[in-house]
Amino acid sequence: MGTSITSWENVSAYFTFADNPMALVLFAVGVVGIVGGLIGSIVKHENEAFEAHK
Repeated sequence: MGTSITSWENVSAYFTFADNPMALVLFAVGVVGIVGGLIGSIVKHENEAFEAHK
């Protein structure tokens, strides 16, 4: 693990907030919210579609 970044050339993505725990928490909470909303939306749609075919 003794490597370190010496150049930013050819870097496809980097996060400037990696040293800020509050930003990381907000990012994680946002991701959880998006994924939770997506799953909830899918469940609602599937339940409604199943009711139409009973």
